[in-house]
Amino acid sequence: MFLVVGLGNPGQKYQYSRHNVGFRIVDHLSEQRQWKWNETKRFQWCHGKIANHELYLVKPLTFMNLSGLGLLSFLSYIAKSFEKKIIVHDELDLPPGRIRISRGGGAAGHKGVLSIAEYCNLETFIRLRVGIGKPTHKEEITEYVLSEPSSNEAALLAESEKRSVEALICIVTHGVQYAMNQFNSIYAS
Repeated sequence: MFLVVGLGNPGQKYQYSRHNVGFRIVDHLSEQRQWKWNETKRFQWCHGKIANHELYLVKPLTFMNLSGLGLLSFLSYIAKSFEKKIIVHDELDLPPGRIRISRGGGAAGHKGVLSIAEYCNLETFIRLRVGIGKPTHKEEITEYVLSEPSSNEAALLAESEKRSVEALICIVTHGVQYAMNQFNSIYAS
C-alpha cells in the first residue's frame, strides 16, 4: 500500500503558485484515475489502485508550514500501515522543468518537509522534488514561492507536473530505483 502526500497551501489564492506544485500533481493523478476526493478540516484524501497496488493520495490543508500536522491527522484517521510513503513538493535547488526522486534526505530548508520531519519519520519517505528554480532578483524566497511563475516557467512546470505523475506511477509499478533511473536525468527544455 502506497501513500503519496502532495504539499501545498489550501485556497484559490495559492492554486497556481510555485509552492503548490505538490497539490497540482496529486490532483492530476486523481483526475487521470477518476478518483474522488474526501475532505476533513485538516486534509483531503482519495484512494484507488494502480496495477493492483492500493494508493492513497493526501493533501494536508494545514498550510505548508504545518503540513506534518495535517499528515499526522490523516495517519491517525486512516489507521493503516503504508509500505511506501512519498512526499511530492517544490524544490528551489532544481531549475523549472527538472524533477528528482530520492530516498530520505534532509528538508533543505523546505518548511513543509521540516514539518513532516517534526511529526513523522522523514527518513522513511521517498521524495519527489519538482524544480521551481530560485528568484533572480533580491526577491524574498517566501514571495517567490507564493507567486505564480512566468509563462515560460509555467510551461516547464506543466511538463514536469505531467512527468511527475508518470514518475509516481513508475514508482508504484516498477520500484523506486527504476523510477530514479528513468526520471532523474530527464529535463524539459
